[in-house]
Amino acid sequence: MTTKYILKQASTKQEMDGIMDVIWAANYTPYDPFAQIFFPILGFLPGDREASITESKERFWSIHQSDPSSNWLYVEDVQTSDPVGCAQWQIFLHNPFPDGPPNLQAPWWPKGECRDFCELVLNQVYKPRASWMTRPHLALNWMAVLPTHRRHGIGSLLMQWGITHADHLQIEAWMEASAMGKPLYAKFGFRVLFKIAFDTEKRDVSDEWRKIEHEITPAPFCAMWRPKGGVWEIEGKGVRMPWQLGVEVGEVGGMKKDEDNEREAENGVME
Repeated sequence: MTTKYILKQASTKQEMDGIMDVIWAANYTPYDPFAQIFFPILGFLPGDREASITESKERFWSIHQSDPSSNWLYVEDVQTSDPVGCAQWQIFLHNPFPDGPPNLQAPWWPKGECRDFCELVLNQVYKPRASWMTRPHLALNWMAVLPTHRRHGIGSLLMQWGITHADHLQIEAWMEASAMGKPLYAKFGFRVLFKIAFDTEKRDVSDEWRKIEHEITPAPFCAMWRPKGGVWEIEGKGVRMPWQLGVEVGEVGGMKKDEDNEREAENGVME
């Protein structure tokens, strides 16, 4: 049977540009307000949209090059050689938040209330991750598939890459999931821990704040987590949740354990 799709890892600017085209197309069918936080179109003319696309391609490539944890994958249609789906998996072998939750900023927006609003939302999205994923882990940041290629197994190809690496490294995995993506992620061992709704209220708001609050506030997200190996039951007992596991020190792959696990191992209840 001829393979219709091939999974590849991006290593060039040209590949990254193709990935960004997929993200732009996917997040308008259906329209996703959250994408506008990252990809503002600062104007109303066709040229303004093209300028925003160009800026985002430069920005995401620059971020990818400077981030050793970043892995961008894409699925190529064999017949057309075009990318039709993509995902970004970050691999953290050490605690990525040693100083606690970072203060995320959105400099791609001009200074003003629109930028303030987007930064408020971004920091609410990532605060649970930064608070509780202080051990080595994989994180899924982006997943997008062209509308014309959905339900063809592309998302599963992208998920399998991450799960394979997580299991090989014996580490956890985390994501913030939209309602549309939850069923796919659940197939690979992720479970919903809680829902993240956004608090954008402030006193004496301006008309500009009300407008962007109406246009860009994302729907609630679900924080989803997968324990090591995707194992949720150990000898009939549930696993400890991320906020119960503490901060891991040392190396991944079972070579060194975090302090909490060492204490539990002495009591015979370590996974």
